Amino acid sequence: MGVVAIEEIQVDNDTVTLRTSMGENPTDDIALVVHQFPFVSISFVDIARTVADTWRAHAEPTWVTEDVVFVPTWLPAPPALHQIFIEPLDTFGLGNHPTTVAAMQLALQHVVPATHVLDLGSGSGILGIALSKILGCRGSAFDIASGARNVLNENCKSNHVENVAWTDSYETETYDAVIANILAPVLRELAGVIQDVTQTNGVIILSGMRDDQVEDVLACFDSCFEVGKASIDGWTAVALQKVN
Repeated sequence: MGVVAIEEIQVDNDTVTLRTSMGENPTDDIALVVHQFPFVSISFVDIARTVADTWRAHAEPTWVTEDVVFVPTWLPAPPALHQIFIEPLDTFGLGNHPTTVAAMQLALQHVVPATHVLDLGSGSGILGIALSKILGCRGSAFDIASGARNVLNENCKSNHVENVAWTDSYETETYDAVIANILAPVLRELAGVIQDVTQTNGVIILSGMRDDQVEDVLACFDSCFEVGKASIDGWTAVALQKVN
């Protein structure tokens, strides 16, 4: 449903409260949850945007390498060879999470310049946009999060990027590289599709895995072999090359 994060609160031995943001019009999503999990009770609370955005005061630029920095659009940019400006709004993708940094580090090492890249689970579009600015890649982006398309377009404008575009049907094309920064269960679920859309000898960057989840995820990518790995704070990203 495009949920970015969930807070889990243990109420007592039998009850857990989950809190999350479901966008400005969550009626259909709430109905789906109630249908699938009838034992769950749901309450809806309106929170003013000024309260929801208090995290912005604590945001900082994130260094990926000595030359590459992710910069929230409302902050001054530190001097760097490559400055990637990001406004996430309600999507995942400010650039400061270890999964994003590790995925970017591997992509800069293994993605061939000026090739076609799919940013799967694109969120704010930060990875595809960065590869366009730094390596001249053409990018396609897809995410299930509501609003991700508009956020991608705004971030492309902020970075003066014109060759990264939203796709509603990524499964119908093939790509020189696929970057999937999504959670381990989804990586396993989409393993077949990710391999199918990657050209032979193409690169797949998998991120969003805790260290102890990597082995199970990689077992699903049987048409690939590992060419690189990056681990940060208990999270691991892996670069694969598709061989058949």
